[in-house]
Amino acid sequence: MDGPVPDNVRSLRPRRTAVAAVEHVILRRRLGEGDPLPSAAHLARTLELGIHDVQHALEVLESMYVLRHDDGRYVVTGRSSALVDRLVRLRMSLSGFDRGDLMAIRIDLERGAALRAAAEATPADLASLHEVVAAMAEPDVSPERFSELDREFHTGLARAGRNELATLLLTSLGDAVQNEMRTAYGRMLRWPHTAARLAEEHRRILAAVEQGAAGAASEAITAHIGRFYDLQAG
Repeated sequence: MDGPVPDNVRSLRPRRTAVAAVEHVILRRRLGEGDPLPSAAHLARTLELGIHDVQHALEVLESMYVLRHDDGRYVVTGRSSALVDRLVRLRMSLSGFDRGDLMAIRIDLERGAALRAAAEATPADLASLHEVVAAMAEPDVSPERFSELDREFHTGLARAGRNELATLLLTSLGDAVQNEMRTAYGRMLRWPHTAARLAEEHRRILAAVEQGAAGAASEAITAHIGRFYDLQAG
């Protein structure tokens, strides 16, 4: 029999609770492509939720391509990235993550992305990243636009490393902290100066990747992220 729903899931409103609870069942049971879920009635009983809320949750997850309806029941699809993305966003919205923990996991992901990009990036990948850095260096770039470009650069770097999971996690993490980044940038009194320095940091990361200097790329991106969190703290 399934265990109790986690406390942080119970605190959500009923329909959001149901979606999160069904996701939790999928993860806890380690269901993979083609594996069936229990019936809506069974889920409602074990999760202590209303049957209509559970049915709605199943429909939501079907619309996200996490589930598909097959012969009268719901089964897990092969598009696990949709579920991972959803769970990352959910956890980010529910939890007040420790700043140090958040920085550590981001550094690990970014360092790995830079190492792989230095070995795997194609000319097309590099050209796209150069366009992003050039836009960052525009003298009148706004904090809002810069935060969008920053997200585009870091997800593009992960994509250049040909690691789908790292790309997904960095994209979800970037989406989750986007407002925080805009707020941090908007507080800076010398924004043009800060924007120019940040653009230069991205240029150095890209230069190391383009040269195939994996170690230098990893060091540059680690220092860059550390300085960003220092800016937030200030």
